[in-house]
Amino acid sequence: MQNKELGEERDLMLKIAVGDQQAFRLIFDAYKNKVFSYANRYLKSKERAEEVVQETFLKIWLKRGNLNAIENFGGYIRRIAVNLTLDLLRAIAAENKTSDLQEVEWSEQDTGTEDAIMRKDAQSYVDQLLAKLPKQQGLVYRMCHIEGMKQKEVAEILHIAPATVKVHLREALKTLRNMVGENNTIPLISFVFLGLLK
Repeated sequence: MQNKELGEERDLMLKIAVGDQQAFRLIFDAYKNKVFSYANRYLKSKERAEEVVQETFLKIWLKRGNLNAIENFGGYIRRIAVNLTLDLLRAIAAENKTSDLQEVEWSEQDTGTEDAIMRKDAQSYVDQLLAKLPKQQGLVYRMCHIEGMKQKEVAEILHIAPATVKVHLREALKTLRNMVGENNTIPLISFVFLGLLK
C-alpha cells in the first residue's frame, strides 16, 4: 500500500475511533471481501464466513476507541479474522463430536465400509486434539498439514516469519505426540491414517 493510501486509512481509523459511521463503512467495504475469502477458505461455508465477517467488524466497532494506537490496520483486522475463524472451527468440531459418532454408526450399518468409518473416526480425534492446541499453533498446523499449504505461503498469509511457522509446527507436533502417548484410548492408527504425526 502506498504512503498516500496509508495516510488515508490512518485518517479513517481516527474518525472511526470517535464514532464516524461513514468512515467505518468505507473500511468495511475495503476489507469485507478479504475477510470473507480468508474465512471461507477454512470454514468451507459461505454462511459461516459471513458470520466471521460480521463478528470481525462488530469487534472493531465495539473496540473502536483503541484504533488510535493501531499502526497496521491490515494486520490488526487479519489477526481478528484468524482468531474468530479458529474459534469457529473449534466450536464446529465440538458440536460435531456427537453427530460424527452417529454418522459413523450409520455408515457401519448402511455400508459396512471399514475405510470410511476409520476416516470419520480419525477425523473426529484430529479435531478434538487440534482444539486443544494454542490458537496460532493450531492454525499453522491446520494450514500446513491439513490444507497442504507450504510454510512460506503460511508465513505470508499470517504475516509472521517462516522461522516462526517452523517453531509453531514443531511445538504442535510435539504436543500432539504427547497427547497421543498420554491417551491410550486414542487409536494410533487413526493418526497414521491421516498423516497427523508426520
